[in-house]
Amino acid sequence: MTKLRVGLLFVLFSLISFASADEAPLSLADYKSRLDQYGAEIQKTVEHPGHAVDFYRDVPSSFQVQTQSGVITVSTEFLHKELEKYLKAAPAFKPTIISQLGDRIKALRAEADSFEQARDGDPATRERLNQILSAREFGRVRGPTELELLEQRINAWLREKLDKLFPTAPDLDQLGQIFVWIMIAFVTSILAVWLYRQSRERLLDRPKEILPFVPSARSWRSWLTEARQKAALGEWRDAIHLGFWAAVSRLESDGVWRPDKARTPREYLNAIPVVSETKPTFAAVTKTFEAAWYGGRPASAGDFERFMTELEKLGCRG
Repeated sequence: MTKLRVGLLFVLFSLISFASADEAPLSLADYKSRLDQYGAEIQKTVEHPGHAVDFYRDVPSSFQVQTQSGVITVSTEFLHKELEKYLKAAPAFKPTIISQLGDRIKALRAEADSFEQARDGDPATRERLNQILSAREFGRVRGPTELELLEQRINAWLREKLDKLFPTAPDLDQLGQIFVWIMIAFVTSILAVWLYRQSRERLLDRPKEILPFVPSARSWRSWLTEARQKAALGEWRDAIHLGFWAAVSRLESDGVWRPDKARTPREYLNAIPVVSETKPTFAAVTKTFEAAWYGGRPASAGDFERFMTELEKLGCRG
């Protein structure tokens, strides 16, 4: 449905664009009136920027002027060129472009007055006007397509409405730039989180701590006693380390997994069935141990106290 509407609008604008038939040559007075009209259109564009689209469409590619010395063809492609530049320019540059275009129309109007006041047969004045009308800057250029004009008109209408509703809000061009930067920040954030997780996993995935015997070969009480001794000395990191092996020894003695002295802390955790009530508690114990022992995070008395609370849930008491 949307494509159909755009197509109908495109056809409508095309019909308007090509509907103008060949006009009879303008008199010099009509030519000056036409320049006055364009001056008024420029002023209207200053007040309502969206009018530039209608102005662009209504300007013919050229028209003829009847003078005493013959018919002169006046190209108006310079209007198309400058209006196209105005429509595509950033808001900060639009006033300069439309002001220069207004000055050019005023210059043509002044030259027309000079031409009218010149004496018959004054070749210098006629030559000056002919030079202005045939200048390279009036050369034929390709304007925007009808579809581009439709897009520009919609954007101009949106800008006008947004300016009324939100006078301090950025324009559409700025919104586009803001959207691009938001997307860049969003993608960068995702990448940063991914890199952090990857580095965290690598940090925790240190080489296995190979014990000369399976943890359960030594009583969990022995592990726990040594852990408390380290805690009494304020060696919290070592105390958590020994407390972790106390938990492993206790669970291994209870037959939670088959003894294997080459397992990593994560492998011990993964060996516990998902449905086991022990798994969440041992996961908390493992996380604290990995952060303090492998991650190098400084441990404190509070960390050890919370760690001991989790150990007691696993049955490491006494």
